[in-house]
Amino acid sequence: KGNVIDPLDMVEKYSADALRFTLAVLAAQGRDIRLSNERLEQSRNFTNKLFNASKFLQMNVPTFKDLADQEITTPLGRYMLSRFHRATAETRAFLDEYRFNDAATVLYRFLWNEFCDWGIELGKASKESVNELGSIFKESMKLLHPFMPFITEYLYHELSGTTLEEGNSIMVMPYPEDTAVDEAIEAEFAIIMDAIVTIRRAKTLVDLGNQKIDLAYLKCGGDHAMMEPFIVRLGRVETLHFTESKIDNAISDIGDSVEVYLPTDAIDLSPIIDRLTKQREKLQKEADKLRGMLSNERFVANAPEAVITENRNGLADAKDKISKIDAQLSTLGN
Repeated sequence: KGNVIDPLDMVEKYSADALRFTLAVLAAQGRDIRLSNERLEQSRNFTNKLFNASKFLQMNVPTFKDLADQEITTPLGRYMLSRFHRATAETRAFLDEYRFNDAATVLYRFLWNEFCDWGIELGKASKESVNELGSIFKESMKLLHPFMPFITEYLYHELSGTTLEEGNSIMVMPYPEDTAVDEAIEAEFAIIMDAIVTIRRAKTLVDLGNQKIDLAYLKCGGDHAMMEPFIVRLGRVETLHFTESKIDNAISDIGDSVEVYLPTDAIDLSPIIDRLTKQREKLQKEADKLRGMLSNERFVANAPEAVITENRNGLADAKDKISKIDAQLSTLGN
């Protein structure tokens, strides 16, 4: 009894939905369930994510149509609908095989990573798509319902402007079954997300982090006119130019399908160069010290082998870091 956790205590602390979802995720066939507070907290955080997504949608539109009654026309709506259909196909396939843990994982990945993270963020650059996103999110509650019956029922009616007492329960509604995928729009948004991530990464190279920058150049395929508002908003760029060639005198970064260039003449590089130069000087002193010790025959002859190995590894590490700093300084034109 000492190590047994009372299920009622877990429900009290984490919620029935969080407990139910955690058990589903961990219920791999032929394997014991290793329940932990960390996994329960993760599932509780998932419920919070769903609440926050619902609240964001309702900040813009109070109620949403059922997906069957909502025409999906915007690029973002088409993309999220395609991803939802893909998740539907995977979930149904896993349920047919009684692989409940895999089905739950698909839903977690789609709702958290794709809808709540990317979909909601991209929606800030496409207000006209919010109606469509809300309808897709409502339909997603049906897909998740067998795993989290309480929160899905609540959010579905919140987003519909109805109540369980006056309307129908998700429990008796048809389970989603449309699995049509739009490969073309998925490819376009793969480029958009790659561009955003690559721009953000390029900005960290010059200590700009989440700051807005004046100008960026982007080399990529796809529908540039459609992509631009999303990349400008989420990449935090004032002006975005698409290019077919390499841009000189610029910080560059390469993604899976894009190349990003940040012109250095629009960035104050002096604090970055100063920091890197000081780091290089410190590393050079450390490398000189280690090189001197390793070139001392008496030291090498008398020191334990473990110490010699440690010093050699330290020298190799310092030289590698110096090389990387030199590459950064070269990129910065110093």
